[in-house]
Amino acid sequence: MRSFRTEHYVFDVSGLKYKEEMPEKIAVVSDLHNTVYGNENEPILDAIRNEAPDLIAIPGDLVTANREENRIALSFLKELSKLGIPVCYSMGNHEDKFREIAPKRYEEYRREAEECGIHILDNAWFSYSEHVSVGGLTVPYGTYGRGLRIKKLNGEDIRSCIPDKPEGIRILLAHNPWYFPAYAEYGAELVLSGHMHGGMIRLPLIGGVISPQARLFPKYDAGQFKLKDSTLFVSRGIGDHFIRFTWNNPFELMIINVKC
Repeated sequence: MRSFRTEHYVFDVSGLKYKEEMPEKIAVVSDLHNTVYGNENEPILDAIRNEAPDLIAIPGDLVTANREENRIALSFLKELSKLGIPVCYSMGNHEDKFREIAPKRYEEYRREAEECGIHILDNAWFSYSEHVSVGGLTVPYGTYGRGLRIKKLNGEDIRSCIPDKPEGIRILLAHNPWYFPAYAEYGAELVLSGHMHGGMIRLPLIGGVISPQARLFPKYDAGQFKLKDSTLFVSRGIGDHFIRFTWNNPFELMIINVKC
């Protein structure tokens, strides 16, 4: 039977200005890929309700690009919207590909999601509070290449994609954690990612074995990382879109507790 874990992490904001405006708890739902748990994903929704977060962040791949039907993802978004808290949803490589191969269906999907109050952030910002903003980064699809074809990005490349970051604390939803050094250079205090699926197979003391780009032992595979003044949290994801062998790598609803 398919199952997931609710995993808790801590983001220390003691050194940040405007920390009192931060959400106290963030639920991160990444890489659902139209996966279904129970009846219409009610187990995930129940877990989120029990945690009572102040913000729900979806850093991409709620859908699977080559599927004709994305009703599952849309139904899930509509149920999240009923919780009465901000839901911020950024583009993953599958949303980007979905938009390319089926633009009319994608626009209908996006319109229905936005009509029920979901904030779809396609290189755009949402103001959570006066000095706390949530941004959704969409990088060129070619940055998801495999093996040696992976492109390099720096802070200027990120600035060319998303508008200048607002003043205050910036929470950046960036699907691919591979480019964390570029996000840190850009100046995002908190980065939320997915995409790596925990490195598929996880080995004790080593971590994830292989990335979706077919790179061995990816550095930013799952969990928490720090670089300069930026902190990255990488979700192992709560679903998948292919048959895979996994070991020591359970699906995850990530809960970030914001504390001083």
